[in-house]
Amino acid sequence: MKPLRWWAPVGSAAIALGAGLLPYAALNSAGKMPLWLRDHPWPMELTAALATVVAVTLAIRAFRQHRVRVVATLCALLATGATALFASVVHVGSYQLPPPPRELAVGTAAPDFTLPDQTGHPVALASLRGHPTLLVFYRGFW
Repeated sequence: MKPLRWWAPVGSAAIALGAGLLPYAALNSAGKMPLWLRDHPWPMELTAALATVVAVTLAIRAFRQHRVRVVATLCALLATGATALFASVVHVGSYQLPPPPRELAVGTAAPDFTLPDQTGHPVALASLRGHPTLLVFYRGFW
């Protein structure tokens, strides 16, 4: 069996962080996350989970060889914590958002409001009734 090098556990922990929590948070906060990936990030979860398994396996191997134990243990803890945090953010945190009000449900008429157009003139929604109108609401991304 080849001796374990320090870069193997560090690399697996970096892959666990770089494939899961960090890119998901960066893409989501920048508003560049595709909807299919935001709602079902299984490729990111799978990569992060596999890298975590590799990091834990390398930590076990480090203890058997009596080499780089501290580095391997810290990397395994970092990878496990990052993957667990990523899974909890995706599967628990995102579902704790408040539901939209019933007045804004799909298929119901939008409540009347007035906002300025691009020239600064006020436009009421009531004046657009009967004409094709597209309303786009951004929730949290500016």
